[in-house]
Amino acid sequence: MVESMSLLLESLKNHESLNVDLYNGLLVDASKVELPCLYFLPDVSKYNEISLVPYIISQHSATWRISKYLNELLRPFVDKILSTITFRDEPDFMYQLYDHIFTKHELQSTTLFCAIKITNYYTLDTHKNMIDIVGYFLEDNLVPNKLEQATIQNIKNLLHIFLYNNVFYYKDQIYTLTKGSPNTMPLSDTLSNIYVFVWQKQILKQLQLNSEFFGRYKDQIFFTWNNGNKEQLGSFLQTIRDKSSNVQFQKLI
Repeated sequence: MVESMSLLLESLKNHESLNVDLYNGLLVDASKVELPCLYFLPDVSKYNEISLVPYIISQHSATWRISKYLNELLRPFVDKILSTITFRDEPDFMYQLYDHIFTKHELQSTTLFCAIKITNYYTLDTHKNMIDIVGYFLEDNLVPNKLEQATIQNIKNLLHIFLYNNVFYYKDQIYTLTKGSPNTMPLSDTLSNIYVFVWQKQILKQLQLNSEFFGRYKDQIFFTWNNGNKEQLGSFLQTIRDKSSNVQFQKLI
């Protein structure tokens, strides 16, 4: 795996997609690579219920350097684009909700509140589809064809190397991730953030007709609904679920 990654990076360098300094910075040192392992931690966020959440230790994995570079490149740009519909933290959520209710006076007696929890946030889609979505996002939001010195195609090439080479060890077996990437890598958050931003547009399109409150923090979405009763909201969300079955979510109205 390390050898194949090195060959792909060398090919990008030879085609002048990577300069020598970046190539050397991304090149994997096989002697320092550690095979990621899978472990589980309890999730006690739900009342009277405990579940196990998988984590993959990935800091010294073969894909760590590429992940770090891509995240440092993409994250500031992505955060800027998504800032107007993203909650930074709980106080920011409370401030924006207060503004919606008491400053804009958008709340009605019949207003419904809905929360969505995306349950497969780190395994949203196949690697190919994830790369395509990131490409579309960059094409829609970048005026030139570059983010700093990296072209969109080159970013997609590096994402390909990153996504298709994430493996982990569990109970004497080695597995390859076929969807998503390790949830301990910051880049995984950035990629999922982009994907859900594109997916949630079908929700926003409807909500913007009534100046609804809307925002998201990672895998949690919160919005108001003034376009019908609870059953109509449920039907609307079911339509979203049917159109994009790869995004799995739970709703609370």
